[in-house]
Amino acid sequence: MKATSLSCGVVAVCTVFFASCSSSLDTASVPMSTGASTSQSSVVKNLDRSLNQYRQSIGKAPIRRHAALDRLAMDHCRFMAKNRGKFTLGSENISHYGFEERALLAQRQFGMASIAENVAGGVIRGNIASQLTNAWTSSKRHHYNLRQDWDATGIGVFVAGDGMVYATQIFATKSNSQMQMVDRFRQF
Repeated sequence: MKATSLSCGVVAVCTVFFASCSSSLDTASVPMSTGASTSQSSVVKNLDRSLNQYRQSIGKAPIRRHAALDRLAMDHCRFMAKNRGKFTLGSENISHYGFEERALLAQRQFGMASIAENVAGGVIRGNIASQLTNAWTSSKRHHYNLRQDWDATGIGVFVAGDGMVYATQIFATKSNSQMQMVDRFRQF
């Protein structure tokens, strides 16, 4: 696991913590702006659009949303909000806890092979989608996940009553080998 924390000490700036699946720790600081916030479903839609616009700007194809992966991502956001302050890796507010289970579920039930995830959390005011995109693209490990060739993605954003934002993006590639195995069993 890799945890990256973004801290800004200026009064008009917020603190954001985020993590992506990896084996080393990487820390970076990225300034975050402030302003008005929007509804969660609108934030998810805007985040998807912003991330895909970024991917297109670096020559990558957009990633299609997958409803089941969206549910996994949103469930993880709610889990982080519910267990806020209980995590110890890099931030007390975010974690990849349960990633292995989400990956196995995506593999077994949704036919996915390669799976990765980016996680973020913090008090963000203003354009949440834009700030999350900027934070993830400014982090070496998160950027790695964003620029890979994926078949599907799931995005979840949960905004707690006190303004704490939890975001999860799950990336996945469809498993061709699983499809081949299903076809083989049909032959018998």
